[in-house]
Amino acid sequence: MRPIFSVETRRRLQENDPKWHVKAILQLICTILAFNALILFADATAITNRYYPTAYNDWSDWMPLFPVLISLIYNPITFFLLLRRRGKPIHPGWHVGFHFLIWALGIPSIVFAVGYGWFWWWQPVIYRSRNGSIPCRGYNYWSEPCEPAIYTVGRLEIAANVFLALLIIFEFTLFFLACIAARKHRLAVRRSRMPARLSQLQYNRDPEAHAAEEPPAYTPSEEHESSVTPPAAAAKYS
Repeated sequence: MRPIFSVETRRRLQENDPKWHVKAILQLICTILAFNALILFADATAITNRYYPTAYNDWSDWMPLFPVLISLIYNPITFFLLLRRRGKPIHPGWHVGFHFLIWALGIPSIVFAVGYGWFWWWQPVIYRSRNGSIPCRGYNYWSEPCEPAIYTVGRLEIAANVFLALLIIFEFTLFFLACIAARKHRLAVRRSRMPARLSQLQYNRDPEAHAAEEPPAYTPSEEHESSVTPPAAAAKYS
């Protein structure tokens, strides 16, 4: 079976980011969690709109679709970019921005999804009639025999919120790792520019001392010039 990454690609990835395999696994997990959350929230929204078209809290089910969709799109794209670029790293600033956007949108989404979920309307059967039937009025109105749709939607919402909570945790982990990578990248850029900055600073303070410390320019010696005869001159005197 042919490996996903070639030996050269794995070598470049290891040199640029020793934790690349951990991040790749986390992104794969986030993709799976986002896919499941997307299906469950979309299903809950569809059922709510079918049975309760005027319900006030259906927006709490489609609000989490925004961070879920961003995660579902961004994480696979970065994985395929690593394949296409043959291990050439992506600027960590992109990871910081997108992972922050995902978990920052995910926190208010899960707060509203839990706070306005249909499962808060669940209630047991309070009373039955003498013949054993359940009258769907009064305290029994929101019981499962009378309103089974909200129980179906509520179960979907609970499962979707579990996936969303896990997605937020893993996305925050990726955001934290991206912040560390961005800091290392920034320090590396500063270190690479440090010699040029020191040289410029020394020149600005004392140009003469800076010129004295510079190595002399190469000039061929007279002996070297006399020992090397141009081809044209050699042909002339031969």
